[in-house]
Amino acid sequence: MLKINKLLISLVSLLLAAALLSLAQVQAQSLSPGATEVAKEIGVTPLLERLMKLPDSERGVGGGVMSAEALSLRQQITETVVRASLEIDGTVAEIDSELGQIAAVRSVLEAHRDRALAIGTIANIVAGGATGVLGTALQFKDTTAKAGNIIGVAGGGVATFLSVIGIRQQRGGKQALGIAPNMLAKFFDRPAEFHSEYPEEIWTYLNAIAPSETSDETRRAQLLKQWTATGRIDEKTSPKSTKKLVLLTSGVSQQRKLSLDVLADRAAMLNDVRAKISLMKRDLSKLMLALRTR
Repeated sequence: MLKINKLLISLVSLLLAAALLSLAQVQAQSLSPGATEVAKEIGVTPLLERLMKLPDSERGVGGGVMSAEALSLRQQITETVVRASLEIDGTVAEIDSELGQIAAVRSVLEAHRDRALAIGTIANIVAGGATGVLGTALQFKDTTAKAGNIIGVAGGGVATFLSVIGIRQQRGGKQALGIAPNMLAKFFDRPAEFHSEYPEEIWTYLNAIAPSETSDETRRAQLLKQWTATGRIDEKTSPKSTKKLVLLTSGVSQQRKLSLDVLADRAAMLNDVRAKISLMKRDLSKLMLALRTR
């Protein structure tokens, strides 16, 4: 009886070990939701399925020699992933190019604004102080009191005028971007110029719903919603909102002059797009790591 019990225990242990090994292999071969999504978007899902159908011995599992078919499938998948990764790098580079041009123009406009504000402040102090002192001095005599009142009122008017000018100068001037992409144009169905088109895989990724999201909004819709919530674009269509969209998506051929506020919004929106696209490389890396365990 004791020998039978030991035999049963050994048998159960072997079955349990086999089940755990099988479970570990399944988990190692399964893709994360993000990796599954990008595999479908870049078109390697059929290749992965063919690779998975091969016996373990042909796929090199356990240190065996990989078959020619398995090696060919892995090479095709790797080449496709590398191509998609380079497409992402190229798109991010175009966004960075536009951001760099925006930063350069903002620097020039801010320098002009600061200089104008400094001059206006000095003029306001001089004009207000001089008229104030002169007006007060004339108040000491009855014969010049009236003239002093007039000078005081005039000085107040000059100070008010210079303050209004100072408020307007705080907005800064306007300047066109010059040679730069308009990577936001496609988000609003406007003409894209100067290498501003998104590769098909990336555009598909932006117009897809992230697997981890509980809502039914695409990544593009989430960005539009975020920009509306932060006041970068208006939810309702109006002449004013349409004009701002034209400025946010203006291209090389238009050379529209942009204000500091528009440049700041444009840069913030581009950074949001850049961050969203960069997450695609994270999922590509998970795809390659999963392929490595096969």
